[in-house]
Amino acid sequence: MRVLLSSYACEPGKGSEPEVGWQRALHMLAYADEVWVLTRSNNQTVIERDPLSRKQGLHFLYFDLPPWVLKLKKQAWFLPLYFILWQWGAYRLAAWRHRITPFDRVYHVTFVSMQFGSFMGRLGVPFIIGPIAGGERAPLRLRRSMPIRGKVTEFLRDLGIIFQRYSPLTRPAFAAAERIYVTTADSLRLVPPKWRYKTEVQLAIATHGLAALNDKRRPPHSPRFAFAGQLIHLKGLHLAIRALAQARTALPDATLTLIGAGPAEKWLRSVAMRCGVTHAVEFAGQLPRQELVDSFGSYTALVFPSLHDTGGMVVLEALSQGLPVICLDLGGPSVIVNESCGIVVSTKDADEAQIVTRIANAMISLGTLSAAELKRLFMGAHARTNEFSWASLTKHIAAC
Repeated sequence: MRVLLSSYACEPGKGSEPEVGWQRALHMLAYADEVWVLTRSNNQTVIERDPLSRKQGLHFLYFDLPPWVLKLKKQAWFLPLYFILWQWGAYRLAAWRHRITPFDRVYHVTFVSMQFGSFMGRLGVPFIIGPIAGGERAPLRLRRSMPIRGKVTEFLRDLGIIFQRYSPLTRPAFAAAERIYVTTADSLRLVPPKWRYKTEVQLAIATHGLAALNDKRRPPHSPRFAFAGQLIHLKGLHLAIRALAQARTALPDATLTLIGAGPAEKWLRSVAMRCGVTHAVEFAGQLPRQELVDSFGSYTALVFPSLHDTGGMVVLEALSQGLPVICLDLGGPSVIVNESCGIVVSTKDADEAQIVTRIANAMISLGTLSAAELKRLFMGAHARTNEFSWASLTKHIAAC
């Protein structure tokens, strides 16, 4: 069998969405004689540098739009049109290749959002979409303390979700698909009711499923919490900083390290200052991926209060190192985390102040556990991450 993966983002060792494209390509080889991956031309150097790209049966097709289009891509107003044009150009390249060596099946892997559609269903072979995301929204009550820029961004996202539900780009793709996978129940609502019979909720992210238990893992001497990811408003870091201020009444030595960079850093520093915890909040900046993963062993827990993350690859990476996770009951992280490996904070019928208190209580709870209790969580985190493997995810989708 010869299959085609449409993977705009596909890079080894990059994490996030590029990792989704790369791992799906590698693991699909177990279910096909030939796997062809259609991705961006600027991924070529990194892909071909990796020895795994030369696996038998694995082939790559590279496509990009003309240089003048790529220059316009830097303009925010042009981005939606750019993504649509890329999808159309990718389809035309796929159709040309299909005439030479026909494909038996085609998968839309990335973008993990269906906002800009996919034309691959026009190839006339079984077409599988996803897992895709994009239907998650930040609850209105949790936007009140956001800066104006954040509120505007969330409002525009709300409009985008409405557009996706009725888009002339997405509806033909859903109609053509043999199977549709969405990452969360929120994203399920993106699919019109008449096509939900062929839709299933399935996370898009996974691990290698071989995480080794570190028996030498020991809790730090004082409660140390960490966040890793982009410093942007939707990550809910303003709630985590406020929660730290409350938690320090019971845990006076507790600290929070923010690993990453982003446009919200200045605002978050001002939040820390207003809460009187500037000395307890460290802005560590961006770290190389492996260095980040290796650092998880020195913390008490990962605090990841994202307001609408569809997956949360860093959550799986933290669990793989035995690090418990505190998250909200929103989006993908709440699917991954359970009581065996962390605390899922309920947002039901709660305003910002109540949720901040609940996060603080979760920090206090983990910060006051005995070494034996924390070891139970370390082992639970390790066991939980092995339940989410690329092999099982690909097997499930390939079997449809």
